[in-house]
Amino acid sequence: MTFDAKRANLKSPDFFQRFQVSGKGTPLRAAGLKPQTQLLVFERGGERLALLRDQMTYHHLAQGELAGEPYLVTF
Repeated sequence: MTFDAKRANLKSPDFFQRFQVSGKGTPLRAAGLKPQTQLLVFERGGERLALLRDQMTYHHLAQGELAGEPYLVTF
């Protein structure tokens, strides 16, 4: 199956509100998360960022900056 660009919906606004990640966040030790909390963790340039899986299930897209570079994460 090949990708058909004519079927892409690129003119409408996002179906889901993007999660704009700003600042450095909260260290995991200080976040008070339950042990069963599921996270999506990624790393760039030696810096790590964890996003709550449940939060990403709603937003589907998170964007921000990590290690001085922009990123866009999808779920």
